[in-house]
Amino acid sequence: MRPLRWKGSFRTGNASADRRNRAFVDCFNRLINAVGQREHCRDMEEFIDQFSSEAEKTLQERPVDRDLKHEFGSRLSTSLPLDPFGGNACRKCGLCHVEEEQVPEHLEDPAQCLFDRSNQ
Repeated sequence: MRPLRWKGSFRTGNASADRRNRAFVDCFNRLINAVGQREHCRDMEEFIDQFSSEAEKTLQERPVDRDLKHEFGSRLSTSLPLDPFGGNACRKCGLCHVEEEQVPEHLEDPAQCLFDRSNQ
C-alpha cells in the first residue's frame, strides 16, 4: 500500500479547505502505515488500495466544502467487516471491527483522526 502524496493539483485556492484536505491526507497516510504493520487478508489490501484511489480521485476534484475525514471515516465504518472476517482467510488483524470506538482504539492514533468529529 502506498501512502497518498500531497500534490499541487489538490490545492483548491481556499487556504482553509487546503489545510483540511492536507490534514485528511496526513491522517489517511497514518492509517495506511498502520495497516502495513499488521498481517491482514488480501481483501484488506485490495480494500485499502481502492479506498486510497478513491481518496486521490476525490482530492483531484479539489473539494472545498467537503469534510473528507468524516466522509471517508464513515465509509470505513460501514465497509467493515470484510468478507474474510472470521473465516480461514482472516488474519485477525483487528481492522474489521466495525464500531467506531473499536476501530480507532485498535489502530490508536492512525485511525482516530478519521473519526474525530471535533474538527468539523
